[in-house]
This record gives sequence, structure tokens and C-alpha cells, in this order.
Amino acid sequence: MRSRIARYIRQEKLLEHGQPVRVAVSGGVDSMVLVHVLRDLGHPCSVVHVDHGLRGSESDTDAAFVQAYCHREKIPFVSTRVDVESHAKGTGISTQMAARELRYKWFHELHAADGLSIALAHHSDDAVETLLINLMRGTGTHGWAGIRPKTGPFVRPLLATDRSDILLYAREHAIAFREDGSNSDPHYLRNRIRHEVLPLLEELRPGALRAMGRSVTLLRELETVAVRRVDEEVAGFLADASGRTVIPFGAIEACASPSLLLNTLLRPLGFHPDVVERVHDAIAERRTGALFAAQGHQVNVDRDGLLITPVSAAGRAWWIERDSTSPADARFTWSFASLGIPVPTSMNEVWLDADRLSFPLELRPWHTGDRIRPMGLGGSKLVSDVLIDARVPLINKADTHVLVSAGEVVWVAGHRLAEGYRAGPATRNVLHIRIDQGITFPTPSHTP
Repeated sequence: MRSRIARYIRQEKLLEHGQPVRVAVSGGVDSMVLVHVLRDLGHPCSVVHVDHGLRGSESDTDAAFVQAYCHREKIPFVSTRVDVESHAKGTGISTQMAARELRYKWFHELHAADGLSIALAHHSDDAVETLLINLMRGTGTHGWAGIRPKTGPFVRPLLATDRSDILLYAREHAIAFREDGSNSDPHYLRNRIRHEVLPLLEELRPGALRAMGRSVTLLRELETVAVRRVDEEVAGFLADASGRTVIPFGAIEACASPSLLLNTLLRPLGFHPDVVERVHDAIAERRTGALFAAQGHQVNVDRDGLLITPVSAAGRAWWIERDSTSPADARFTWSFASLGIPVPTSMNEVWLDADRLSFPLELRPWHTGDRIRPMGLGGSKLVSDVLIDARVPLINKADTHVLVSAGEVVWVAGHRLAEGYRAGPATRNVLHIRIDQGITFPTPSHTP
């Protein structure tokens, strides 16, 4: 394994021979093996440890374990403690995302101080998990890469090594490590893939994980080639002074892969993969007048081509994936939780039972003909009538958004919630959405 890792470091140009490196060590088997291997390969190492403070005394024990190891081995050691829960609460993002943001923020600060690369212990199995998650979310070609060997100051020397080899190495070299109990929590999608999906794949076909790990590497290289080719084709499509881009149908159809071209053009603008597919269908069928909206742009199928145009905040739409967090420019903020459901006081924010929703959700301006089944009404009602009943001024009607799940309006933002979606005491997974601060809607005179 040692020689394989050395070869991978050279192949991916992660570190020069004998180059000092900072190693992020949690105390788990992956990071403990990583620092051992890098030292064995002649890289002077220093260790950094982040105490996220999420597991009480276990977090303290992890920090003490890593520090004691470094003291015995005479390895420079530095640690920090971050307040993940406060950051998550203040930003409205998930605990996992908050921990990642704070961890990487500190890593970047360390790098800025002395320029040392930071080695992370992601391995081949992690890359397979990431690829499966990306495929489930429909991330497109950029998701093929999974986890990259090098991003900015971060290097991942174990990325071509699977977990079974890491565990074997730890046993052979008597490397002690700590087990993180949160890695078994089935609440997290990655853990379910790790403990349920991957073992099943390995059972169905022994050696599947190792084979998939090799495939991830090939897909990463294929993605690079594909993106380079598409970038050459996209280079000819320039926006005019107003920001509008015009793409003739002939230019799209002449591309080696029209689907890949559309994904490359539209995904960075916030268009969901399902919407990109619909755009492709509309082009093929020449559905002149078809309109698709995203979080800052809209796409029109015109007589001779595709028009991509920036739109105002009022006309934006967003797609909500399971366990996603709202972007900084969204007019709404959303987050997922498992506990803590306050009593609603208005319809400017809602707590929904995430398990009753069909993801991805669409949060978009309301359309003529949209209907909702309001709580307590016993039937459906036009959204336009909801706005009339709420006496929404005409100037504000176009500003009103609806949350849509599998074609059904779940929430008329600021006004009404549909029957059957409100989170309750038995709810396991909660989606919280609120209208962003600074945007006000009239509070309805009734309680939905």
C-alpha cells in the first residue's frame, strides 16, 4: 500500500519529494494511517485537529488521543474548537454543513499563514460514496469526478486506496485509532450508503467496491476531457450587452452531445437537471414560447433558438434537494432538522414533514391555474383566489412564490399551507422554510 500511495502522490503531483505537509487528523483510522504513511515516505508532518464539540466527552477524548499520539511521536500539533451548533443556527444550514464550513475556514487560515499543503484522509470508498450521491442528485458531468485528488491547498494521498487496505495497514503496523459513533448514524445519507448500500453491492459482486473505485478515477479523467470539449463549443456563445445569450438550434444540434452542452450552460445558472431535460425536450419538439425559470435566469424557446436571459429577483425560482441548504442569493432560507418544531405564528415561515414531500421541490413564482388544497378547507382553491382573499395588492402578486412537490402546491408563501404537510410531534425529518428577512408579506387574517 505504501508504494501505491507514493506512486499516486507522484502521478497526481500532490507533493514534492520530502515536502513538509500539514495533516488533518480526527483520530479515526483513515487519518491516523495517513499521517503514518506520509512520515514513512519522508514527508515532515505537522498535525491539525478540529474539535467540533458535537459529541460531548467523546470529542474531548478524541482531541486528547490525537494530542497524546503527537507528543509520543514528536509531531507538531495544533488544535481548535469550533461552535458548530451556533454557526448552524445562525446561518440556517445543517450541522454537517456548518462543521465543514468552520473546519475548512480554519484550514484556509493555517494555509494562508505559511503556505503548507493540508493532507486529508479521503479514500477510494469515500469517492464511490460521493459518486453515488451525485448520481442520485443528478449533478451532471461535474459530479463524475467525485472527490478530486487536489483542490487548492488540499491534497488527498489515499484517494486511490480503499478502506479495507487502510484497515489492514493499521493492523499490520499496530496503529491505534478512535471510532466516531456519528459515522453510524442512519440519519445521514452518506452513512446509509456506507453501511447498507455498499455492503449489498459487495455481497452481490465481490470486489465491486474496488472496481467502482477504479471507475471513479476513469470517470474523473473522462469528465476533464468532456468539459474541455464542451467549453470549446460554449466559447462561441457570448452574452450581449443586456446579458442575454442567443443559441441557434442548429448550433446545439451540431454539438457532439447536446445534452452535455445544455447541462454545461444551464447547471451553473441554477437550473435543476430535470429542468435541463425539459429544455432539451422543448428544443427537440420546437415548442416555441416554452419558458423555464431558475434562480437568476430564464430560458425561452424561441422560433430559431434558445434565449438565456437574466431575470429580476421577483422572477427567480429555486430547487430544493433533500438535505440541501439555501444559497446566499435566495429570497428564502431553508434547512433540514430532526427536532425542534415551534408553534407557527404566521405563514412567513413553515415547518414541513420532509418525509411527505417528493424531492426535488420547486420554489417558484405562482402561475395562472395553480391550485392548492388549503388546510381545513376540504377542497382545492386557485392560488389567484387565495391572493384575492388575502387582499394582496396587484403590485405584490407577481412577487408571490409557491412551493411545489410532485406537481402539487404545498405552500403559498406568506399565505396558505396545503393539507397534510405540516410537521407534527411524530415527524422525524423537518424542512423549515422562511421568507428571507427584508421581504414582507401581509400576514393573513386567518390561521391556516
